[in-house]
Amino acid sequence: MAISYARQVTFSAFLLQDILDPNHWLVKLASVIDWEAIHERLSPYYSMVGRQGLPIRLMVGLHLLKHREGMSDEQVAERIRGDLYWMYFCGVDADSLSAVYSHLDSSSMTRFRRRIGDKGWALVEAVIREYLIEKRLVDTSVMTTDSSCLEKHVDYPTDSGLLDRGRKNLLRGMNRLKDLGVKSVQGVRSFVRCSKKIVLFIAKLGKGRQERIRKGTLELAKMASHVVRRSQKMLKHYKQATKKGVLSKARQAQKAAQYLASQVGLVLHVIKQARERYRGRHLKKKIYSLHEPDVVCIRKGKRSRPNEYGMKFNLSVDKHGFIVAHEDQWTNVHDAKLLEPALKHWEQVTGKLPDQVNGDRGYVQLRGSESRRVRKVQRLCIPSKGRKAHPDHDKSWFRRGQRLRAQIEGVIGHVKSRGRCRYKGRSGSRTHLTLNCVTWNLRKLGKVTRL
Repeated sequence: MAISYARQVTFSAFLLQDILDPNHWLVKLASVIDWEAIHERLSPYYSMVGRQGLPIRLMVGLHLLKHREGMSDEQVAERIRGDLYWMYFCGVDADSLSAVYSHLDSSSMTRFRRRIGDKGWALVEAVIREYLIEKRLVDTSVMTTDSSCLEKHVDYPTDSGLLDRGRKNLLRGMNRLKDLGVKSVQGVRSFVRCSKKIVLFIAKLGKGRQERIRKGTLELAKMASHVVRRSQKMLKHYKQATKKGVLSKARQAQKAAQYLASQVGLVLHVIKQARERYRGRHLKKKIYSLHEPDVVCIRKGKRSRPNEYGMKFNLSVDKHGFIVAHEDQWTNVHDAKLLEPALKHWEQVTGKLPDQVNGDRGYVQLRGSESRRVRKVQRLCIPSKGRKAHPDHDKSWFRRGQRLRAQIEGVIGHVKSRGRCRYKGRSGSRTHLTLNCVTWNLRKLGKVTRL
């Protein structure tokens, strides 16, 4: 798809400027964002030939508004056609939306995210962050950091549910290959009726429920094992058909075979973790979702929600509340190990290390194991563990730093307030986190500059 450099100026575009209130926050924010720099950095993701794509400013603006308002792709594609301020912010008018860009819909949003990926959104974030640093709105001398969990849109994981869902996925993949011309496997049982009875048997309340869950889960594991063996035979038939060249839709069959092979590996892992659980053995790496296998279980010690399923992220903000850097982790790593990457990222984006770092007790570094960057920080405003207080706990800079540390909880609450992440994979989680951080910075920018 070719890149779109300019749009035709229509008569309605001139009328739009007279109708809008020049003091509206979207009108003023549109003049602050460097759209040309964003266009220049995202242009390598487009080709010079082919049909022209939707303008970069339009797509980036729609995603910023989407994450600010907490809306879906369908709602955004519908509202842009009726909100004049949204049109101005995205650089379009009513005539262009009804003619040249009439094909804009929710699928356009998905394809744009898939095109630029999480690295493209990092470039957009860098443009806005550079503006904040250039205008000296960000104080790079004080860094406050904290971690939390960005939840993915997955069901509560249970081995019985994963086994039942995995068996259905395998059957769906086998039927897909059969429809594409691959030789079917004889003796395949679907266990449709039996699995329903077992699922109801597990869900039944009353005395002895734990024993019923154990028996039902192991029975579902046997059913899944049967379907896995037949799926492996189906994949052998696909390889034979590929060598002979008898498949008319080879590309579709290849995608179906890749899907089936990935599900076979995941279901085998779920079968193993279910059986090892009832043998009293612990597996470090567990599968919590079949469509999001990278999801990890994060325990933060909360009474209301002891377990959260998604990815762990670390935020670093300045003393004014702007998000300067963020890192993602796909393991439940201790906060003490996140301080070094946070300082490294802060130094990369700002050009220097902060003079003071504020954090909670989780970021306490073991004596003698501090990294080079941690040792270079002049003041570590991190309380000591145990009953012994920090040597500087009664000094004004330490108390002020702890008050700043408490403010980051509100920033984390905003980043997580847009709901669970629905974008697929690790790249989708990074995209969701980056867009939430960008919208928070734009919201702060509007208040600081009195937009």
